Amino acid sequence: MEIDTTQLFAVFGTEVKLAVLALVLILTDLFIGKGKLTGPADAVRLVTFLGLGLVLADSFTLVPVLGADWGTLDSFAIYFKRFFLVTALFIMGLSGPYEARFPAGRAEFPILIVFTTLGMCMLASVNDFVTLFVGLELVTITLFLLAAFRPQLPRSIEAGIKFVIVGALAAAFLVYGLAFVYGSTGSFGFAEVSAVVNNGEPMSGALTFGLLMVLVGLSFKIGVVPFHVWVPDVYQGAPTPVTAFLSVGSKAAGVVLLMRVVYTVLGPAASEWTTLLAGLAGLTLIMGNLGAIPQKDLKRFLGYSGIAHAGFLMMAFATHTQDSATAILFYMTTYLFANIAAFLVIVVVSRTADDAGFDRINGLRDRSPFLAIVFIIAMLSLAGVPPTAGFIAKFMILRAAMEQAMHDPAMMALVVLGLVMIVVGLYYYLCVIKRVFMRDAKDTSVLEISGWTKGLLLLCVLVIVVLGCYQAPLVELAGEGASSLF
Repeated sequence: MEIDTTQLFAVFGTEVKLAVLALVLILTDLFIGKGKLTGPADAVRLVTFLGLGLVLADSFTLVPVLGADWGTLDSFAIYFKRFFLVTALFIMGLSGPYEARFPAGRAEFPILIVFTTLGMCMLASVNDFVTLFVGLELVTITLFLLAAFRPQLPRSIEAGIKFVIVGALAAAFLVYGLAFVYGSTGSFGFAEVSAVVNNGEPMSGALTFGLLMVLVGLSFKIGVVPFHVWVPDVYQGAPTPVTAFLSVGSKAAGVVLLMRVVYTVLGPAASEWTTLLAGLAGLTLIMGNLGAIPQKDLKRFLGYSGIAHAGFLMMAFATHTQDSATAILFYMTTYLFANIAAFLVIVVVSRTADDAGFDRINGLRDRSPFLAIVFIIAMLSLAGVPPTAGFIAKFMILRAAMEQAMHDPAMMALVVLGLVMIVVGLYYYLCVIKRVFMRDAKDTSVLEISGWTKGLLLLCVLVIVVLGCYQAPLVELAGEGASSLF
């Protein structure tokens, strides 16, 4: 197949720029940084920030172009390319206060972040299952390395090993499913497979099985029950910036692919999968919310919280309307800022130890009122309390599901369950907030917060509050991105 290089660069231009940035970082480390510089003058970190910032700025010049069999640059792809670039910048900022704990490989850390971001941006533009698999494995392999980036900590190595095993299992499901899809349709292209799925005839057993295996493989990435077992352990063991990257970037990558498969490949036929998707959503909501209650580690707690949020995302998939797709895009953006704020606070309060137990936030109101306020706002947004952005995100998903529930009793049951789980979630988020005000601090040492860290936290809080009060521009952008899937 002959490929038009001009069109290839138009579709994957962002990825090409990130590849060039990665090469520049490697050369910078080789000739200038040598991985030994410390503080804000670190050459590799500086080049990473500048490079990611320039690529992000360039992404605002992107316009949708006619897609090809191997990739597309529609409004949906542009939205998530920007999302992944913003996520990478935040992870780099979050890793700043943490990097002193890396005994070696400080220069390699931002390089791996760039490679992971490259894979995520590639996934935003996939238009066939081959490109999907290649991009997904690039993301997964680099995350393997990041999860085990602190070899002196046994739990970091354990997290890396568990992630490798689960990643291999997910890849096996995915490849097995793709074999059945290709055997049933004779193509890996989304358009060709969708044409067979929606040709007016019942899907063959082989094609149904293949698509089901693809769904299973992608469910591992999002943390959908019963494919969630890796989430708490890997979140707890991985370095905190990597955990944040997993909770936001990796989850968003899985969401992007699942949206392509459900809304583009299945298309109208997705209505036949409503019961399955709704069942997965219900199980995920229950496990995530109930599993978070007995946790004693902040990162493990946020792991179960992430599973609960995956349940709300699956509710939107089960709804399968343009409004629910818009809600997913908006939800992921609000989740980004709330999670980054929470993890950055964890990095600061656990700086004197390598654990993130709940006792780290005990009495935070006395040690740092600023951090206490930021952490509370992040928790309230994750809980969906007004007037935070998290409330609007949950409201959009529940509203879309309610409209569908008027015609489907099963969806009504899912909506009721979602409302009950919101109340459960509010309980355990408030229990965490209670520690900030009503427990004595275990460590009374002064918390040093750099100006850069304060700036990132203020930005997160500002976005959470502003989107909770005025969300029209972002909803419009999300709606534009979602519309390209239909």
